[in-house]
Amino acid sequence: MAEDQRVRNSVGGTATESARNPERAGTRMPSLTTWTLATFDTALFVLLGVLAAHASGDLADLLAGLNTLVGVAVFCYLWALFVLAVRWVHSRVSLGDAPPQALALHGIVAGCATGIAFLLGLFAVALVPALQRGGIRLQSVLLVLLIGAGVAAVVGGVVGVLASLLDIAVYKLAGYLLPEAENERVTEPRRQ
Repeated sequence: MAEDQRVRNSVGGTATESARNPERAGTRMPSLTTWTLATFDTALFVLLGVLAAHASGDLADLLAGLNTLVGVAVFCYLWALFVLAVRWVHSRVSLGDAPPQALALHGIVAGCATGIAFLLGLFAVALVPALQRGGIRLQSVLLVLLIGAGVAAVVGGVVGVLASLLDIAVYKLAGYLLPEAENERVTEPRRQ
């Protein structure tokens, strides 16, 4: 919260200024708030997916086909996509003073793009070796890719809007629980 505001002030701009100058916004490191919210969103998304797979009884079959390296690689890829999506949303809309509708709309757009990018990454890893062997027709792959991209965009949009609304709630809860943290430096001793 306060870190985002300090970062914006130290850089000399606001979220709207970053929106006007996307080249400048793209060169900055993501703030701690962006990293935290993206990590929270990723962990919650994966946890809900694992719980849904467990409830349906497919978790054991799914895990049997994966190894630790593939699981970590998929999680890191998903995490990187969430960081980029949250960073993009925060570069255009401020969490502290933006209306929830604007944040939700940006969350939908970022979620759609993230869903499609995640699907394309999985397709690239899974299908490129099969295409090189020549066992799959290119027209079938394109048809599946187009349908899959539509489904991924819808699912990503739903996840994006839910994550945005959840991020607002968590951000406001943190501001409510730590109201004076904005004016204090943690490393300084308190005066009596």
